[in-house]
Amino acid sequence: MDKIQLIIDCDPGVDDALAIILALKHPAIEVLAICSVAGNGHIETTTQNGLKILSLCDREDIPLYQGADTAVSGQRPDTVEAFGDDGLGGYAGSVKTDKRPEKEHAVDFLVRIVKENPKKLTIAAIGPCTNIASAIRKDPTFAGNVKEIVLMGGAKYTGNVSPVAEYNFWADPIAAKEVFKADFSKCVMIGLDVTNKIALDAQCRELLRIFDTRLSRFIYHITKSGMDENWEIRYKMLSPMHDILTIAYLIDEKVVSLKESNIDIVEDGIARGQSVVDIDGHWHGEKCNALYAVDVDVLKFYRLFLTTVFKEHKKEITAYLEQIPGEKER
Repeated sequence: MDKIQLIIDCDPGVDDALAIILALKHPAIEVLAICSVAGNGHIETTTQNGLKILSLCDREDIPLYQGADTAVSGQRPDTVEAFGDDGLGGYAGSVKTDKRPEKEHAVDFLVRIVKENPKKLTIAAIGPCTNIASAIRKDPTFAGNVKEIVLMGGAKYTGNVSPVAEYNFWADPIAAKEVFKADFSKCVMIGLDVTNKIALDAQCRELLRIFDTRLSRFIYHITKSGMDENWEIRYKMLSPMHDILTIAYLIDEKVVSLKESNIDIVEDGIARGQSVVDIDGHWHGEKCNALYAVDVDVLKFYRLFLTTVFKEHKKEITAYLEQIPGEKER
């Protein structure tokens, strides 16, 4: 079976880091490049974090292209506070690298690589959609030449920066709207309605500490700030891992349940960034532009994630997961 030829457009970020790590570790995926965008930090921070993740995984051979520092409107979005000032829970300094980003801008790279490989490349867009929308604007054939785009963003029922908006779509709602209007051959939205269900709990996080490898220690430390914030606000011992679910879906589509939908984004006002999800296109004459993730198999996700990244501990992971009677309550 041919490997998935993947480009990850991201704003690392704890959950972006986890997504990159899973993609790099799974044999079904070939990561061709990383593109950075502002979001969890300004562009210098997200770019450096991306470089550090590649170095951590001994994959400095993979190029990273620096992208947009502002939304398509020209405004710089507020950055996420949950992951600390450095985007990696205060732990970015634990990884050193001499690797540098490529000279070509991420948008120019995206346009070029897709044009050179029509219908062959998959894009995981797990930050604000600025780079993707800019590529669409630059090349009208771009969307039609992408094999599949999977987005981490939005939600039908809840938000994390407002009652209705998820951060990635809120940070650049115009870009998100343009992506859904661009007529990609296959567009998948994986939002908070399912990503909240796979948040890392304290027991599983402790398992990573017990493994005591360089990678498990890194994940253990960078997820602390998210868990601390969840405890302070909601009294829940959970750390967000939103972006990683996009990669799990690409590896095994059965991890999530999808429904054909018509999705639009609110550009401004009190509902800025809200994803309006019309399942089955009921209000649009059954015309759909995307697949929307309505549910997730939590245990299937954890089995895939843990046994891929920590395959040397498969026996312990299997024993741990067998103790869980059903889906974890979130």
